[in-house]
Amino acid sequence: MLVKDFMTPDPKTVSPDDDAAATLDLMRGLNFRQCPVVEDGNLVGIVTDRNLRTALAAGGNPLVKDIMTANPVTIIDYASIEGAAEMIRSGKFNALPVVNNRNELIGILTVTDLLDALLKMMGFHEKPVRLEVRMQDETNMFDILHAIQQNSDKVISFSVAPEDRKHYYFWVVNCNFGELEKALREDSIQISTVAP
Repeated sequence: MLVKDFMTPDPKTVSPDDDAAATLDLMRGLNFRQCPVVEDGNLVGIVTDRNLRTALAAGGNPLVKDIMTANPVTIIDYASIEGAAEMIRSGKFNALPVVNNRNELIGILTVTDLLDALLKMMGFHEKPVRLEVRMQDETNMFDILHAIQQNSDKVISFSVAPEDRKHYYFWVVNCNFGELEKALREDSIQISTVAP
């Protein structure tokens, strides 16, 4: 998956000569935590709500250019989402401006966008349901998985409870719970469902 598939395209921008207080009001109104700074069509910086609040608390009426981070780290639109996640994590950024191969600003990738990508990668955009299965000592886990697969459109993932190796969790999409319970009841297996 690529950055271009999850970025916010054509982001709102501000100018270096914009008033800091007005910029903070604009960002609050839009519920933005950061905003690219553009001059003559070129990305020249990025400003965060925290930068603005700190500068305004110090007094005076600074301009965006006095507060912004100049020449911010950017990412190209065809970079992998995994690479973007590593850049954001290692740099402790809240967002990355996204540029094309001509270095033109075309979007912004936020931590929220990365979480959306993660949910899509894991299949959680399909509104799965969590099955909690308590196994018996003699139960074969692969038989359980087979029964769940036979009665669901998709098994997205499964895990075992660390505190009790007899509890397993399966995330499934469109499960026929009635048929699954019938199949598992034959082996005296307890099953319950929990919405994620």
